[in-house]
Amino acid sequence: MNQESDHENIDFELPDSDSETNRRIKTDPDFRRDFAEHWLLVAALDETLGEAGGAENTRQAVADPVKPTAAGSGGLLVRYGGWAVAALLMIGLFLGRGDRGDEFSRSRAQFTGLAKASFFGELVPPVNSHPELNRNYSLVSGAVELAFPDGAKTIIEGPAVFRVVSDDRLALDTGQCSVHCPEGAEGFRVDTPSSRVVDRGTRFHVSVSELNETEVQVVEGAADIYPEDKTIAKEHLTDGSARRVGNKGLVAVDFSAQSYRSQVPDRVISYEATKDSNGRAKELLSVTVQRDGKMQNYAARDLIPVKLVSFNPGDNVEELHVFGDYPLPVRRASLVEDLNLNGGIINPGGSNTPLKGPFDMESTPGFGIQFLRPVTNGPGPDLVFFEVQNPMNPAEGDAFHVSPLVWEEGKKSHTIRQYDLMMTASEALSMKHYHLFFADESLHSASILESANFTSKPSPLNSKALAVGIDLSDLGYQDGEQATGLFFQDADDDRNHVDPIIIRGLPNTSQ
Repeated sequence: MNQESDHENIDFELPDSDSETNRRIKTDPDFRRDFAEHWLLVAALDETLGEAGGAENTRQAVADPVKPTAAGSGGLLVRYGGWAVAALLMIGLFLGRGDRGDEFSRSRAQFTGLAKASFFGELVPPVNSHPELNRNYSLVSGAVELAFPDGAKTIIEGPAVFRVVSDDRLALDTGQCSVHCPEGAEGFRVDTPSSRVVDRGTRFHVSVSELNETEVQVVEGAADIYPEDKTIAKEHLTDGSARRVGNKGLVAVDFSAQSYRSQVPDRVISYEATKDSNGRAKELLSVTVQRDGKMQNYAARDLIPVKLVSFNPGDNVEELHVFGDYPLPVRRASLVEDLNLNGGIINPGGSNTPLKGPFDMESTPGFGIQFLRPVTNGPGPDLVFFEVQNPMNPAEGDAFHVSPLVWEEGKKSHTIRQYDLMMTASEALSMKHYHLFFADESLHSASILESANFTSKPSPLNSKALAVGIDLSDLGYQDGEQATGLFFQDADDDRNHVDPIIIRGLPNTSQ
């Protein structure tokens, strides 16, 4: 966790001081908050530009397109000048969608699944929401499932640009999608820059390259390809066949069923919590998880509790390690053991390389937990991990390693770099405000954590609770094998550190 100024105290000023946007920023608190939150979520864009080597030249070509200031902040644009270009892109997207209600109408299709999905310049649509007709959606990463009224389902994988054209038609400008059309959905169509693919009762996969070449793999049933080049005749494909439409016309390619996706990945879908008077999340009530393709809802009281058994901040001895309600509970470790979302034991130590074998829990940077009853490895996620995140930190969540607490043959570490519910997810809830607690000594063990004296101050930040599911199979556990405890480390890949608030095992699905 890295504490910064509250975005609600930021005054944004655009170059045109008489603009309608400036007027709304100054007079409409909700508009100002939304504008600020969008601006603060663009760090990843500038990171991408920087890696491509073009960010610096672009920054020099624009002169302070946005000038946010905050009391005592020292000038956010000065400290976060690397975001200037990405902010400029975001402003255009944000302002350009202000009156979309007049230009676009809602389709009858639905976003029925979103797995680690990230959209360029906007929040992730809520599950079961309806996409707008003929509106381009830019899926940066992850996957989305779209269900159409007649029963057709498509799974689109990022990066991709797509739009819903009608109740039985999807346009895919780039990227890939898998299509399933059951009985009654025949005739569903996927438009690409170089072709039209029409279902004849089938499962098929469409991939569009940056060169506008379209590749179609028919996994089951049949489909027709109509090239946009009218000099090329249409072709009827049956299961086990594949074609590419491009500069060389319509040519046969090797068939590969592996590209087809029958479902979006298993994951944490959403969670519910009690709310304070401001509508902010307090205590976890339930969590909904997709396991083996099936949606399952678990009451929080049925989740498997944990006990904190070690804590080592490593080199992060000056970091903040405790946050929650005032006053602190008598047993400080309970902040990461209970179901309260607005409290945790945070900023543990870590390593940029995960553990590869047996280790000493007390001397190794990170923290260990024991499950109060064993967690069984079943299909999909076997436990859920929540962390606190504010808009100044990575939108995808803070990366961490998870390892077996007891190392046996066949076991391994696993690294999480992207959460199921990120900052941009509509299902990631805003948290009740909390206090930050500062110890009068270095908290280099779990016992000192319990005995240290703390001073506190309220945090002004509007944070969210992110969530990710962890599959024990990724740690080398076999089906039906049980885990009694796990060890977590920050991935030590940037200046931000993972901030756990709730860790709970999921009940055995076979029970």
